[in-house]
Amino acid sequence: MRWKGVTGKVHWLKAFVLAGGAGTRLSPLTTFIPKGMIPISGKPFIDYVITYLAKHNVRNIIMLLSDEDAEVFRNHLDDGSKFGVSIGYSISPRKGTSAAVRDAAGMIDGTFLIYYGDILTTLDLTEMLKFHREKKAACTVAFSTGVRFDYGVGKIDGEGRVQYFEEKPILKDYPVSIGVYLCEPKILDYSSAGPDLANDVLPALVKKGERVYGFLTPEPHHDIGSFKQLNEAKDVVKRLDRPSGKSGPKGH
Repeated sequence: MRWKGVTGKVHWLKAFVLAGGAGTRLSPLTTFIPKGMIPISGKPFIDYVITYLAKHNVRNIIMLLSDEDAEVFRNHLDDGSKFGVSIGYSISPRKGTSAAVRDAAGMIDGTFLIYYGDILTTLDLTEMLKFHREKKAACTVAFSTGVRFDYGVGKIDGEGRVQYFEEKPILKDYPVSIGVYLCEPKILDYSSAGPDLANDVLPALVKKGERVYGFLTPEPHHDIGSFKQLNEAKDVVKRLDRPSGKSGPKGH
């Protein structure tokens, strides 16, 4: 993914993939293998992430890894040439997602993508980047309107009578962040807000009045944070093998 700046210089989007988490909800499996290296349909999960980015012409990828798991990822991914991309590495102790990005600050040279390495999506990154640039955003967060809630929901009146009920609804009115952000380097100024991007840095940006926008996509996403989600991942892999539909360039 590339674009021309005001001077005519061509800029290439760089992606930073967060893959240094401990994966505690998948223990004891993650005692022996990093979450991103868990095999799905015969390939490590991280392969699907890299392939997705490559399909969207993201050719420069930085893996943000913990010093505990870095060797396993490096031995498998190497320089990225087998995926048709260039892969670099930023390795640091586990201190949180915000700290991982801050430790890679020297590799950030313009608009960049943050992608959580335990999720799969068919989000249209090209449209998201276009939206981000049109809004001149400091940070654009991808939100899905296609996430299905795991429980039945209802509305009950003052007498206890059920007025509305729906089993496992799709949360169209409550978009869900899917772990994909487009950012400008200025967000690094807020890394001291706390160790976590979602819990600390993004709220600090919003509170300060920075230009934070949401890009809406009807595409659902899937993560492998639990054994249930891990077992469902095969269906998501099939979705990624189909051509990606365009997400409407909507936002707030």
